[in-house]
Amino acid sequence: MVRRGFPAEADRLAAAVRVELQLGVHDRLDSRRIASEYGIPVAPITDLVAEGADPASIHQLTVVDRGSFSAGTVLAGTSRLIIFNPAHADGRLANSVTHELAHLLLEHAPGPAIGPGGCRVWDAEMEAEADLLAGVLLVQRDAALACARVGLPHVIGAARFGVSTDLMRWRTNHTGAARQASAAAGRLGSAIPQLRASEVQAVVAACDLDWLQDLTGSQWRAALAACGRALAAGSVPALIQCLQQASTT
Repeated sequence: MVRRGFPAEADRLAAAVRVELQLGVHDRLDSRRIASEYGIPVAPITDLVAEGADPASIHQLTVVDRGSFSAGTVLAGTSRLIIFNPAHADGRLANSVTHELAHLLLEHAPGPAIGPGGCRVWDAEMEAEADLLAGVLLVQRDAALACARVGLPHVIGAARFGVSTDLMRWRTNHTGAARQASAAAGRLGSAIPQLRASEVQAVVAACDLDWLQDLTGSQWRAALAACGRALAAGSVPALIQCLQQASTT
């Protein structure tokens, strides 16, 4: 849990960062661009072997127990380096790197990762704050709401914003966007279209969604509107055609 008032603080800070980067609500945020703006290099942990890291330890983190480490920040004096696990999917890495940047933006005091006895040092409040700010930076509430209003499957929204499906779902639900969209549809006597899991799988199998990340905010809104029309018609083939046509234009 985060302290009272922090969610609003995170919204304001995320909005300020996006303004600084000249990004709108519906634009994709590249976490490495933020790092570059602050002069912080980002590198895979495999690069540390050349700097003297034990190859066996790197192999442990990237192959044997790849789920044990996502990203971290190394400090040396006033310099910082964000390292990440290249074995993870791009969507997870986007959140992990942005989480590390969130600690910087929130001016969290750095500390040792490992304490006495080899136990990991963990500040639950700071980690919760960084988690929330990272999510807000990557997927703004209004962006999640726009997707929820048309019933866009989370996997498609995730592809657009370069995040994991789990993060897209969390932002849609945690911000109340799903509830707001459903209530608004109810007042109009309608319901939000919802694809079955098998239908979502068919769409993902038929479409390469990587191109969504390259759209401008206005292009994304146009693509979202087209997807919305296909979803409202209840036609999976129309949705697939919409995405395929958009990806070739």
